[in-house]
Amino acid sequence: MARKYRFERKMSKRTSFRVITFGCQMNKSRSEHLSYLLSQSGFACASCPEEADILVFNTCAVREHAVERATNAMNQMIRDIISRRGNTPIVVVCGCMSELLQEKLAQKIPLAKIVVGTRGWEFIPALLQEVSTREEKAFLFPKEENTPFLETGYLREQRTFAYLPITYGCDNFCSYCVVPYVTGKQRSKPETLIIQEFQDILENGFREVILLGQNVNSYGKDLEGRPTFEQLLERIERLFGKEKIWVRFITSHPRDMRKSIVERVKESNILCPYFHFPLQAGSDRILTLMNRGYTQRDYLEMADFIRNTFPDVGIGTDIIVGFPGETEEDFRETLKVVERVQFDIAYTYVYSPRPFTAASSLRDEVPRKVKEERLQILNSVLSDLHAQRMLKRLGTTVEALLEEEEGP
Repeated sequence: MARKYRFERKMSKRTSFRVITFGCQMNKSRSEHLSYLLSQSGFACASCPEEADILVFNTCAVREHAVERATNAMNQMIRDIISRRGNTPIVVVCGCMSELLQEKLAQKIPLAKIVVGTRGWEFIPALLQEVSTREEKAFLFPKEENTPFLETGYLREQRTFAYLPITYGCDNFCSYCVVPYVTGKQRSKPETLIIQEFQDILENGFREVILLGQNVNSYGKDLEGRPTFEQLLERIERLFGKEKIWVRFITSHPRDMRKSIVERVKESNILCPYFHFPLQAGSDRILTLMNRGYTQRDYLEMADFIRNTFPDVGIGTDIIVGFPGETEEDFRETLKVVERVQFDIAYTYVYSPRPFTAASSLRDEVPRKVKEERLQILNSVLSDLHAQRMLKRLGTTVEALLEEEEGP
């Protein structure tokens, strides 16, 4: 059985910590879990980094720019705190950037006392007790990829929504993506734990739950009996479908998106009609080089099915421009898909090579200036299309979820 959550912010005169998060929603959720582990071990959560005896940085490595930005931000924060307080906090760096760089991370963050990868976080409280009595740095990078994903317990400070991870890790190995190399193979959380955590979330007053995974559509393929994502959604609906709540899920891989998932959402009283549906590129040639496992036609057929099923559905996406070898014709194919689907939200990026990935060995690099020009064009098209969709909604009535009331 899952352990009960502790949602309150613990403040005391004990040794205090603050977790600072870089990156995706999964990182934010894992930071909440790490905060829970530390609080359960007797540490107190500080209200801000400046008040913390221990700084814990949960890092991202998905893009080179993210690593550089996080490195600069961490070092600057540490310097500022030393300047203001006159003493040096204990610095812990964990997560994807740590897993990628391992011992080399100490060169980028010289004051890091503890460096832990994406696994073994349950040992961080004990490591903190040890480093207080010795000068050496501590490094921990467990490689137990087959360890079940059993994280439970989250220290949440915000009250708007709650993340609920259902999978961690990825088996897709898209040619540009470092995630499988730093997170390991996909591990699905058993349904019994998910249901218990879902119940705990509602009992603590949250009205919106976001199911998380690098690829939620492939949930269960590593569990005994191979339960499907649709079956998990059906169980959640059966148990909680009469509650006044919203449930969303991110992220979905187009290769694994099935009509049965869309239909499950259609039949639900609590599942929001929103699909994060990463395109990445519109050209079949580039999609093949990316190892995405679908064609433009596959993508458009599913996008059309989603739009036809829900007239007012929200579709979000991720798009990369400037992948090695991307021509003007390839880029136009991406714009064609964008204009056809009319995304409600899009996260757009310039391609950057990542260590260990297949794409990092491709030599047909697109010039930086061309990448930036294409990104600007893409964002302009997306912005215009989004404005047109918003204009169509003027004067409409929508259902809203009341989070809190103010006043008498």
